[in-house]
Amino acid sequence: MRSAESVLGRPKDHRHVPAEENPRTPKAVGRRPAFFAPHPPLMSGGWYQGAEHEVLGPGRYPVPRPPAKSVKAALRWVLFLGPLGFCYVSPVGGLVATAASVTAITFGGAALVVVIWPVVMVLAVAALSGRSENGK
Repeated sequence: MRSAESVLGRPKDHRHVPAEENPRTPKAVGRRPAFFAPHPPLMSGGWYQGAEHEVLGPGRYPVPRPPAKSVKAALRWVLFLGPLGFCYVSPVGGLVATAASVTAITFGGAALVVVIWPVVMVLAVAALSGRSENGK
């Protein structure tokens, strides 16, 4: 059995620098810039756990507080879209309410829409009223 070295030959030394420059190699003509512009700052992750101020970290700049949500707008969304309109108040809550409503209507019948719509409207008003009291 022959070793890999005897079959392939001795490995080449790639660290060897040629003694003279290759005349066909292109030369750089531009100047090196004095400095490189820094990477733009990273955007902050947002408002955390209802804090009154945003937690800043290295490489972050402050983001303005999102505007307060209106009870009238929430009622309009819920009036026209039902449980899906609840996503204006809470995206996760709206999707959960929509899934629960679809399940209830599937198993209980379309007459449950008359019950579900007003219940979701009351929940939207209650959720926004609770937020404004806790936030002030």
